[in-house]
Amino acid sequence: MESGNVYTKQQRIAELGRRMADVDFTSLAYYIDLEWMYEAYRRTRKDGSAGVDDVTAEEYEKDLDGNLRSLLERFKSGRYVAPPVKRVYIPKGDGRVRPIGIPTLEDKILQRAVVMLLTPLYEQDARRVWEVLPKRFGKYGLALHEEKTLLLDFHRPKGGGRKPETFVFLGFTHYWGKSRKGKWVMKRKTAAKKLKAAVQRVYGWCKKHRHDPVKDQWQALCGKLIGHYGFYGVTFNSEGTALFYEQVKRSWRKWLNRRSRDNDMPWERFNRLLEHYPLPKPRIAHKFAQ
Repeated sequence: MESGNVYTKQQRIAELGRRMADVDFTSLAYYIDLEWMYEAYRRTRKDGSAGVDDVTAEEYEKDLDGNLRSLLERFKSGRYVAPPVKRVYIPKGDGRVRPIGIPTLEDKILQRAVVMLLTPLYEQDARRVWEVLPKRFGKYGLALHEEKTLLLDFHRPKGGGRKPETFVFLGFTHYWGKSRKGKWVMKRKTAAKKLKAAVQRVYGWCKKHRHDPVKDQWQALCGKLIGHYGFYGVTFNSEGTALFYEQVKRSWRKWLNRRSRDNDMPWERFNRLLEHYPLPKPRIAHKFAQ
């Protein structure tokens, strides 16, 4: 199905928000139809872990039309109940773990559909929300982090207007760029500070463990690279992952070269070592629509 009609509907909602900024909207759900659900599914990440129902995108697509119709009907009738969120723990670099919740694929689709509905509306009251939010948080003893909270213009570029702003979130710099088809798409690349920090950690590790057996070093570095690709390996970030890969190689060679005073690890010899102990090449682990 074409997504042009969905975009047109979003423009109408945005216009309503501009013209009726002080009105509380209570009847926008009629905009969500089957075409809207198809577009929500297209925008939903499909390679993530399954939720508590263990349903993957591949399984869901076996009867995509029927599943989306069923989801839409349950949503419209009020019978839809969000299932429990699966809790998993992701290890962090400092030894701690970060708990995250994984919704079911179907819940992600419906969440995306609702976000698509509300975003063009609330992008219009944004400054008012910005003013009210600290007060609302304050009632519960919470506060916004001044350095991590901002209001910016991140609309899709139009014509010869000014260049949209960029922002950093979850280790990525988000920005607008052209896809291979010439369309404006939101792109992500490794944030400069995060990339620098990751390289410095590997550099320090190679220095500290330079006298370990080469095989042990290789296995550890393979794990670091695979972990990095697993997070930062997203569509349009090939350059960022490739740069990290090259810096890991350089750090490893430098500290192998410092194992003795003879400096016996020139690039020629190091490249031969890589043939026996190849490091994982950069890869895209998470693909998004282009």
